[in-house]
Amino acid sequence: MHDFQHDPVEDVLVAFLALALCAGIAVLCYSVFRYRGRIVDRVAWAVLIAGVFLLPAMSVSFGTLLVFQRAEKNEFCASCHLTMQVYLDDMLAPDSESMAAIHYKNRYIPKNQCYDCHTSYGLFGTLEAKQKGLMDVYKYYTRTYEIPIQLRQAYPNGDCLKCHADAVKWNEQEMHAENKEALFNQDVACMDCHGPMGHPAHILPEVSD
Repeated sequence: MHDFQHDPVEDVLVAFLALALCAGIAVLCYSVFRYRGRIVDRVAWAVLIAGVFLLPAMSVSFGTLLVFQRAEKNEFCASCHLTMQVYLDDMLAPDSESMAAIHYKNRYIPKNQCYDCHTSYGLFGTLEAKQKGLMDVYKYYTRTYEIPIQLRQAYPNGDCLKCHADAVKWNEQEMHAENKEALFNQDVACMDCHGPMGHPAHILPEVSD
């Protein structure tokens, strides 16, 4: 990753989260040793409220925001190595001609390629992706997933068209022009033509510990 692709806000969130956690521990320790569990005055109440409610709430809020942001990275997808690492390896392989690899090599998507290709447009798409991602993580760590990995539903055209629909090259191709309305209505699927090149069937992972 180049320096200009680094998000300084993430560093601020990490530092703030660490500060909030340390402050929360310090306040609780101070309360235990100073007041020994007794609420004797307003200061004691303030320390108690800060240590039990305010600082934990801040930690949870910023921690959740940071986790959700990092969950968009390719490395997060690869962390489920028994199921997803093989797909990331294919995408990164210089000699692969799969759709994922071609998009990655040409940087059609600058970063977070896994997330951007598997997330629908808009706020609802983001929320849906986060919810499904949490379920996938649960299934992975409880070993309740099944091999081969399957999409929950047919890959929606909108996930392709959110980038390609207004591209000059896409609009100029006769096949797209003839089926434009059908593609937008999902009567014809993008994957009917491009599906075999998405993630090759021969890279389906084997279950192993």
